[in-house]
Amino acid sequence: MECRKENKDGVIVLVVDGAIDHETAAAFEQAVMPSLDEAEAAGTGLVFDMSGVDYMSSVGLRVLMLAAKAAKQKSISVVVAGLQATLAEIFQISRFDKIFTIYDTADAAVAGVRG
Repeated sequence: MECRKENKDGVIVLVVDGAIDHETAAAFEQAVMPSLDEAEAAGTGLVFDMSGVDYMSSVGLRVLMLAAKAAKQKSISVVVAGLQATLAEIFQISRFDKIFTIYDTADAAVAGVRG
């Protein structure tokens, strides 16, 4: 799993590639939490570009839940983009699609966050 941070039109985009599982969840969390702080400082939101994620276990979902809770406390928007079919199904089954606004692409997500 790899994460890289981008700034698109003032919105922090965390581009995630690979599998998020018990071996990579800690690194994922270490990338997510500072990104939330940056988004708060910038007065904007955070986009998770998940188009490169081919697998996510429950520990990855846990990190996303922590991010959603932290974002709510910080009053910032956190959205998800580019879910592959399998991951989209996981989001539906786990009802994460009710927690996060989901966009087809990162560009659409950035536009949505910017309002």
